[in-house]
This record gives sequence, structure tokens and C-alpha cells, in this order.
Amino acid sequence: MLTYSKAKLLAETRIELMGDVDAEIIDEETIAKPYGWVFFYQSTEFLRTKESGKQLAGNCPIFIDRVNGELRIFGTARPIEYYLKEYESSISEARLEMLRSSPVIKT
Repeated sequence: MLTYSKAKLLAETRIELMGDVDAEIIDEETIAKPYGWVFFYQSTEFLRTKESGKQLAGNCPIFIDRVNGELRIFGTARPIEYYLKEYESSISEARLEMLRSSPVIKT
């Protein structure tokens, strides 16, 4: 199983691979679930200056599965709960139950 730190590193690597984007994870917006984490990110310049013109548009949340390290890009057209439920429906009930009994650790 992945730790939060390793999952965050995977998400940061994905952001870095996007190319010309200088962006960073917004830690306080990360959603921790028993089966993984959803990472949100924004332009580093916007986070420092709060200038609306520096914001990224269409920066889809990055999901990392804590068991197998799978990375998924969630959409932005619907609420995040939609994408989480969609993911939950893709994993087995036995795995979901196993994960529900595990503590949700963010650090």
C-alpha cells in the first residue's frame, strides 16, 4: 500500500509531466479516502499572488489509489463526489470493505 507521501509524489510527477505548467498541490484541499487520495493543484504563481489571470483552467483533480498506485484523472464537469462514487463502483466490494476498516491517514 502507498503512503500519502508516495501518492503525493506520484501526483506531483504527473503535474510535472504536463509540460509548461508550473503548478503545485494544494495540501489543504486533498481528499483522503480509505482507497486513495484526490489531489488538487493550481498554478504556483496564482497561489503566491492570487491574481485571477494566473489561475489554471481545466486542471482536473488527480486520484491515486492507495493499494495499487493507479493514477486517474478525474473530470471537472461534475462534483468530485460523482467521480469518487464512480471509482468506488469499479473496485470490488471485498476490497472496499477491507479499506473501510483501515484508518484514513493523510500524512
